[in-house]
Amino acid sequence: MALDRAGSSWVKQLNSGIGSLTDGIARIVHAPAVWGTNLSLFLQSKTEQVKRIRALEEENLLLKGQMQQFFDLQKQLNELRKLLHGQSTEVPNVLLARLIAVNDNPEQRTFTINRGIRDGVKPGQPVIDGQGIVGQILRSSLTGAVVLKIDSRHYALSVAIGDTGFVGIVRGTDTRDTLTMSRIPERFKVKVGDLLTTSGLDGVFPQGYPVARVTQVQDERSQAFVNITARPVADLDRISQVLVLTDPPDAPPPPDSKAEQASVVSIPSQRLIESTQDIVPRAPDFLAPSFSAPPATQSQPGQEKPHAQ
Repeated sequence: MALDRAGSSWVKQLNSGIGSLTDGIARIVHAPAVWGTNLSLFLQSKTEQVKRIRALEEENLLLKGQMQQFFDLQKQLNELRKLLHGQSTEVPNVLLARLIAVNDNPEQRTFTINRGIRDGVKPGQPVIDGQGIVGQILRSSLTGAVVLKIDSRHYALSVAIGDTGFVGIVRGTDTRDTLTMSRIPERFKVKVGDLLTTSGLDGVFPQGYPVARVTQVQDERSQAFVNITARPVADLDRISQVLVLTDPPDAPPPPDSKAEQASVVSIPSQRLIESTQDIVPRAPDFLAPSFSAPPATQSQPGQEKPHAQ
């Protein structure tokens, strides 16, 4: 444990090898359940399978049509950002992964997926499903990875509450499928049903992904604050497949020139991160991303540098 904390390279390789072994054991233990599921699917009537395939084809066609409009809107948004001297962003690449094992420890509610280092899965990468945020990659081995669910105890995530404009930290609890956020000023008018979305200020999760919905608002009128309870929009107990926000193995190579990299990579502003440290705590060491400071602007002769507000 001491060598692991000291960051010894051979200890990390040993941990990766042990992780691959434990992932293999998890596959063997859960193999009967997988066989049972496959047998039940095999015994289903062909009529139901044909209906489901047709429904999936229709849904796939509908999603493709919506995505065409989405990419056009994304292009227009990038053009507007360039006019405002901002940075264009691209849709993150996703990697489909299948769940192979589950661990319901309240301290760290995790599950194992069948994608690992060979597929480009690294610790800290966000994990989503068709509804919203599921969690983050906690550990990755050569053949698999462990995902930490967002409702795990002591887990924290930076979110924005609906249209109120408030950005804060939502945390996991001892209760399954329950998140909490405390000390929200009453002036933000939070109500039941408000959607919590990722703020993007932590530099880990992209902005705008659904996280949870407010289920309860508790007033503390004596202190002019409210506390809220929220339920994750993702069904964390019925997950079979997830998406890892990463560059899949078959993704095109990254651009070579710095100009091309600036057009496809969104780098969080160091100044913005520093200004929000009193609101958003720093991510754990194994999840902390590396930030690049924005290029300094040269002042013209005789022109004073602007003072920070």
